[in-house]
Order: sequence, then structure tokens, then C-alpha cells
Amino acid sequence: MSLRYLDRLLVQPKSKDIDLARKEFILNILLLGCIFLAGIASVDVIINYFKLGSNFGGASPYAVVGFFLIFSSLLFASRLGYFQITAYVFITLLLIPNLVLSLKWGFMLPQALLMYSLIIVIAGILISSRAAFLSTFLIAVYLMVLSYLQSNDIILYDSSWLQGPFDFSDTIPAIVTLLVIATASWLFSREIEKALKRAWRSEAALKRQRDKLEITVERRTKQLKQAQVEKIEQLYRFAQFGRLASGLFHDLATPLTVVSLNLKRLNKNRDIGTQELSEAKVALERAVSGTRKLEEFIVAARKQIQKQEELKMFNLSYEINQAIQILEHRAKVSHVSIIFNYPSIPKVFGNPLKFNQLMTNLISNSIDSYDKMRKKSRPVEIKLQKLNNHLKLAVQDWGSGISKENLPKVFNPLFTTKNLERGTGIGLSICKDIVEKDLKGNINAESKIGLGTTFTIEFPIRKSEHER
Repeated sequence: MSLRYLDRLLVQPKSKDIDLARKEFILNILLLGCIFLAGIASVDVIINYFKLGSNFGGASPYAVVGFFLIFSSLLFASRLGYFQITAYVFITLLLIPNLVLSLKWGFMLPQALLMYSLIIVIAGILISSRAAFLSTFLIAVYLMVLSYLQSNDIILYDSSWLQGPFDFSDTIPAIVTLLVIATASWLFSREIEKALKRAWRSEAALKRQRDKLEITVERRTKQLKQAQVEKIEQLYRFAQFGRLASGLFHDLATPLTVVSLNLKRLNKNRDIGTQELSEAKVALERAVSGTRKLEEFIVAARKQIQKQEELKMFNLSYEINQAIQILEHRAKVSHVSIIFNYPSIPKVFGNPLKFNQLMTNLISNSIDSYDKMRKKSRPVEIKLQKLNNHLKLAVQDWGSGISKENLPKVFNPLFTTKNLERGTGIGLSICKDIVEKDLKGNINAESKIGLGTTFTIEFPIRKSEHER
């Protein structure tokens, strides 16, 4: 039979509650100690009883063996799961003999006082701190009443132990009691330290779990936010296309009319001479030009609703011109003139579709700035210039302007000073997102009420995806 098996059989707690398991473990250790001491005492008393016979003056063998059996029964009850009842019985079993000792040998008996201390400590460990205070109060009351009665000779006690002489053997019970107190305190502290270490480990594990959860939640939130942004951008592109649709259809109708009229003219003049041939050639050229213009409008219109992540080298001036072209009819209706000179700017690496949408949003915003104004001159000027390895792009209008209070908010999502028919509060937010994420640059706005607004963008000239 191994020690591990005995430990599991006699000592290790069965309670699932951590606090009760700690108390059960200490009780089992104390009961085993009492069984061990009672067993030694029983053997010693029985040997001396038979050895000395009628001259034996020690404790009754029946009482000592009785204590051995009682402690063994308490351990058995504890192992069956009756830990709390066993704890109360164990403390009571320690208390009653001491009450009798104090009554017989006097309230100042040192061994009895030490045992009272042990009982108070064990009550605090096995039951609760409230039980320790309650037992202290009851023992104190008992000793005060007993001291009064014994001091006034109302209850007589045996004081022969005070007469001496004393020898070393008289200290053994006191030493054993002190060792038991120290052992109980050590066991309690040891179990508390174990509980604290478990708590620290649990806290550390919870912290790690919390950190992992925070990272997961943050990553998921970013994914959801990105998905929402993409959906909003898509809806905004459709809304913007809806606003541009009437102008697009008007501009598409013109080249279609040119193609149709010139094809009809060619159809009527099948048998033609030199003069008619020359006129037919001109008509054909107009038809071809009209189809090209039609193709350009279709490409420009497609960019307003298309979602494309292709990165490549593209011409900034060409994309700006396409954005102007798509807004040409709207500008005419608003009596706005869009001014853009085509500077010699090298091609850059990036997403041409995103840049086209950026320019469409900024120019559209500048056109809207004249809605509430009666100015005859309504220019929107676009400037693009190269500064070392950077490009500077400015879109300027002389419209209604933005107040100081609203200027810091213009790039916030869903912020707008326009009515619902004219603005959604998403356009400039998308512009900022495109500039920072796709162009790796920055955008800022300068404005004064009644004097107009300038949006300035600065971004590096990139030749490949890895350049920043």
C-alpha cells in the first residue's frame, strides 16, 4: 500500500467547493494527528496499567482507548462527506475535557489555557472567523465566572499542582499543544497560499483569454466596419450615379443623334458623285467621332458604379478629365465653369477608379457650393503640380464656404450641411479614406463663409505597390 494511496484514502478532501476542501484537508490532518497521539497514549497506558497493576495512578485505559476510537470515527465520518458536522463535534470534543480540567484544577491551569487557545484557532480555521470570536467570548465568560466562584471558595478545586516541584515532563503537554497550534496555523497558511496561487493563475489565464478575446473582437469589428464602409461606398456610388444620370443621358443623346443623322444621310445618298462622296466622308467622320465620344461617356459612367481593386500605372490628368466630363452637364445646369489645365505630370501607381471617384466627389462638392449664391461667375478650378517626389492637387471654388464650427467635421462620416436631396454626408469621408489608404497622402480643407473653399491633397509619386 503506497503513501500516495493512503494520502488519497485518508487526507485528500472530497468537497468540490475550494474553501470547504481546504478546511476538510486541515481537519483530516488534525484528526490523523489526534489518532496518532491517542494511539501512542493508549499503548503506553495499557502497558503501564498491566505492569503496575493496582499501583497504576494514570488515566483510565478505557478513556484513552475511547478517545482513540472517537477520533477514528470522526475521520471516518469526514471521509463519508460529513465534514462540517465532524468539525463541530471535533471542536466540542476538545472543549469539554478542558472545561472539566479548569473546573477540577483551577481556571489558571496552564495546559487548559493553551488548549483554549488551540480551540479558538481551530474554530477560526475549520468553521469561520465568527466562530472563533464566539468561542473566545464563551470561553472568556466561563473563565470569569469560574474564577469568581473558585476565588470565593464557592467551588473548590485541587491546587496541589501549584505547590510543585516541577520537572521537564510537566512541559511536554504544553509543548505538544503549541506544536499543534503551530501545525494548524501552518496548514491554514499553506492552503491559503495555494488558493492565492490558484487565483493568480486563474487571473492570468482570464487576462490572456480576455486579451485574445479583445484581439478577436477588435479584428472582427474592423472586418465588420470595413464591410459596412464598402457597402456604404457602394450605395453612395449608386446614389451619385443617380444624381448624374440625367446629365449622362443628355450627354449620351448628343453623340447618338450625330451618329443617327449622319448614317441616315449616307443611306439616302447611295449613288453619289465626287461632291456627295466628300460630304459622305465628313458625315462618316462625325459618326465615328460620335461613337468615340459615346464610348468615352460609357467608360466614365461605368467608373462611377464599378468596384475595382486593380492597381496599375495611370494618368492623373486623364482621370481628372473623365471626372469633369461626367459632371459637364450638371456644371452647365448650375452655370459653373470647370477650369483645368493639363500639366505634364508623370504617371503614378495606384487605383485609377478610386482616384476618379475622389475627383468626382470633390468637383461635385464644389459645384454644389454655388447653389445658394447669385454669382454670375461660378468657376471651379483644379490645379495639379509636381513638388519634388510629391504631387499637390487643389480643387478650389468661390462658393458659399464652410463655417469655422463645421470645418473640422467635414470629413466625418454622415456629416453634411446640405439637405437630403443634395448630400448624404459620405462623399468627403470617402475622399479622405481614398487619399489616406490608396494614395498614402493627406487632405485638408480651407474655407471662409462667402469666399469659397479649397481642398488640398498631397501624396507621393509611387511607381510600384511597395513604395510609400
